[in-house]
Amino acid sequence: MKVFLLQSYLGRIEKPIYPLGLAYLAACLQDHEVKAFDPNAGTDPYGEMSRRLSYFMPDVVGISLRNIDTCLYQDPFVYLASLSPTLELIRKEIPKAKIFIGGAGFSIYAADVMKRFPSIDFGLLLEAEESFPAVLKDLDHPEQVPGIYFRSNGHIRLSSPPKLPDFDALPSPKWDVVDLEPYKGNLDTFGVQAKRGCGLKCAYCTYYYLNGSHYRLRSPEKLVSEIAKVIKDHRIDHFIFVDSIFNIPPAHAEAICRELIRQKVSVPWTAWYNERVFDLDFFRLAKEAGCRYYSFSPDAYSDRSLKLLHKNLKVEDIKRVYHLALTEKDVYFGFNFFVNPPGQTYFDFIRLMLFYIRARVSLRGRLYGFGLSNIRIEPNSEMFEIAKRDGVVNPDVDLLAETSEELRQRFYTNPKTPLIDFLFKIYALSTRIKHNFSK
Repeated sequence: MKVFLLQSYLGRIEKPIYPLGLAYLAACLQDHEVKAFDPNAGTDPYGEMSRRLSYFMPDVVGISLRNIDTCLYQDPFVYLASLSPTLELIRKEIPKAKIFIGGAGFSIYAADVMKRFPSIDFGLLLEAEESFPAVLKDLDHPEQVPGIYFRSNGHIRLSSPPKLPDFDALPSPKWDVVDLEPYKGNLDTFGVQAKRGCGLKCAYCTYYYLNGSHYRLRSPEKLVSEIAKVIKDHRIDHFIFVDSIFNIPPAHAEAICRELIRQKVSVPWTAWYNERVFDLDFFRLAKEAGCRYYSFSPDAYSDRSLKLLHKNLKVEDIKRVYHLALTEKDVYFGFNFFVNPPGQTYFDFIRLMLFYIRARVSLRGRLYGFGLSNIRIEPNSEMFEIAKRDGVVNPDVDLLAETSEELRQRFYTNPKTPLIDFLFKIYALSTRIKHNFSK
């Protein structure tokens, strides 16, 4: 069977992100003839998509819908808007092809996406490395495979709850499923995965829904061998661990760092870290292993807000990481915060701004990012319940936004501190004006 794997088109020019999900899927579809395409890595997305489809003439098209929107209040852009023209193009070029859709963005809004886009034949809920090859064996009986959305007698049905695969047992990604050249030369564009699952359950996050709360670990030796091979074969110049948090469990992260040192992987890398289990010994181990960019997302600068967000840390942990950052001069740090989270007071906000100024001054050019945003309210999250309780959204709100204006209404901002919200809206507006002017 001919299978065409397609990364969903974002709808505008952005830094291309290597389609790691498609690489894992392609490795599990060895019984089929597979081609893949990422329209975000070229200059003629729909034209090239059309040419490739008409040349290959696939029996099945699998779309990876990784992102629904930007999740940024100051840059509210809906990626989902490009799905309709993509589906229309596929139906025009290959009218008899079966269309599958999957990916993180789809899985969060699976039933709604199936309902809004009737030309989609099947949906792959959560991780599809096992379910996709299984359902391709018998497209007439999708109900026999867990985790498959399908249409029957005018209704959308889910076969049964999906089963998460043994991550370490999956084959290595088929790295050359797409040309790797467009992803080189930029930070955070080429990802590798050390584990799946997250046990932290932050109030706003969907990771534990998407990948489960149980950590499924990749063997450090196997993982680093994969990294070394792709660097050697394709001359990758930088990579990022795309785990939700790299240093939990700590022993697994330490083992990977030691293996990177043992196998002499010399390419610089970055990862997301948890402050509570980040200490000087691990910092220096990760640095020796090649980490040059350390990303943190504490999200709040008050213990009250951190508790409401279900974070496993306190402000003292953030300060400790900041002081560690001052001890080394040739690595870079980034921090992300929500500007007006639940439980925050005006005094807390002032403390956050003072921390921002202090970090900018003391870290100088080594602060490669300090993100400020509001919380995107997602289904299957505690934040949705908090937003309803605080009156930020109506209980029956449709969280799947179709326009930028709708998207602006899907963010949480603390109703008890309206002045902060007002100031951030001015900041967000100025950011958008500056962005549009620079274009």
